[in-house]
Amino acid sequence: MTIRSVWVMRLAVVVGVLLVAFFLVGRAFAPKDVDVVELAEAPADQILAVVGRVRPVNLVRVQAETAGAILELPRDEGDRVRRGDLLARIRADQVVAAVAVSDAQIRVLEAQLNLSRQKRARVSKLVADGWATRAALDEADAAVAAAAANRDAASATARQSRARSQEFDVRAPMDGTILTRPVDPGQVIGLSTVLFEMGTTGQMEIEAEVDEFLADRVPITAAVTLSPSGTAIRLFGRISEVSPQVDASTGGRLMRFVSSTPAADLRPGRSVDVVITVARFARALSVPRSAVLNNRGKTDVRLVEDGRVVARAITTLDWPGTYLIVTGGLKVGDLVLADPSKAAVGTRVKATPLPQAEPAGAAHP
Repeated sequence: MTIRSVWVMRLAVVVGVLLVAFFLVGRAFAPKDVDVVELAEAPADQILAVVGRVRPVNLVRVQAETAGAILELPRDEGDRVRRGDLLARIRADQVVAAVAVSDAQIRVLEAQLNLSRQKRARVSKLVADGWATRAALDEADAAVAAAAANRDAASATARQSRARSQEFDVRAPMDGTILTRPVDPGQVIGLSTVLFEMGTTGQMEIEAEVDEFLADRVPITAAVTLSPSGTAIRLFGRISEVSPQVDASTGGRLMRFVSSTPAADLRPGRSVDVVITVARFARALSVPRSAVLNNRGKTDVRLVEDGRVVARAITTLDWPGTYLIVTGGLKVGDLVLADPSKAAVGTRVKATPLPQAEPAGAAHP
């Protein structure tokens, strides 16, 4: 190889290294590609979505008036019953025996009363014929009165025993449907044991627990849509009740909703997706929650201005959602970094607007 060839090869290597260096330097100083959200005003709804469960408007937990072993459960879950129908029978051997004893005593005392009346009739005839004194008739009258009093006392005791025996028969307190039956025949129950849960037939309501912070901000007149879980059915409803009590363990308050139209899909126990429209905005700016940074109580975003990333403090509605409605700090046309972690403040960037996947300003829970 000649000296000239060697110098040519060395020159080629140097040129190659310089080209690579220029390429790397160019890449290092080239603007960084970032995805941005271009803000635009659009109608927006501030909504709250919760999952509720269908229950009858009137719900009754049926319990026994006395403890004991269950002998009979003639009704089961799903049965429709009328008020007074037998739901359960509790073992009551002693009370049944007491009723039998009372009935026997009444028969004995009835016989004694009849005998006393017969004796009184005979004494009365003897007095009339002059063969007995008036005192004998008074004694006969007293014997009849005593026998009648004993019979009446035994009858009262018998009625008391029968009333006591009825406490062992659990009957339906109203017309309705049996929703749950958590006990079985043979089970020994106490006074606090729930034998059945019954609900009235007809209109149902949906019950859901809502964080007290959010529940306080939901107007009672808010529009509501109800969708039985797993279906495409949408029903319009309203808020029927907001419990004033807060659950200390969860920090939630119960809210109840009713459908404006009856629906066969709203069966007791069914899960329902409830969407509450808290507020409507004719025109609003909104940003994805993922684009917002929270630092020591301050909220800001990263914007692209003149090809560089800048920080901007903003204010938003304090509401859960994948999108936040902006109340200050941004304007139409601002380019907000979709992911603020992709570029630090001061970085030169090339902004690529993301397509609007949904109407701008939509506030989703």
